[in-house]
Amino acid sequence: MNTLPDAAAAQARINEIQQLYREWTELLPKLEAARQDWRRGEAIMRQLEKFYFEGEYARYHQAIENGLNIDLRTAGEYSVMGEDTLWNAGAEQQALAWQWLRAAVAVLDRGGEEGAANGAGVSDGL
Repeated sequence: MNTLPDAAAAQARINEIQQLYREWTELLPKLEAARQDWRRGEAIMRQLEKFYFEGEYARYHQAIENGLNIDLRTAGEYSVMGEDTLWNAGAEQQALAWQWLRAAVAVLDRGGEEGAANGAGVSDGL
């Protein structure tokens, strides 16, 4: 049996959902900015990978090993000439990409074939 809620309960629930919607509208520009940051990060990573994998890193590394006097001090981050720095950066980007992909698929799968088959309409999601 489906009974109508009383005014106080209805108002409380609508206020709760309105607050969630307000939070969403405040979050949306940040999510859009994060997408732009992701694209910039991808462009940066392509340049780093090109340096590392196309031989430039090895050439400089060998020259430094042979005595080329280069200042490798940084502002606190690892040096790009460190043995694993660029490799780890690529691995971190890939791990993050998989996390974002899985999160996106979870959102898109809500109400998909599995949800329709069992009548749920909502998966475990994010």
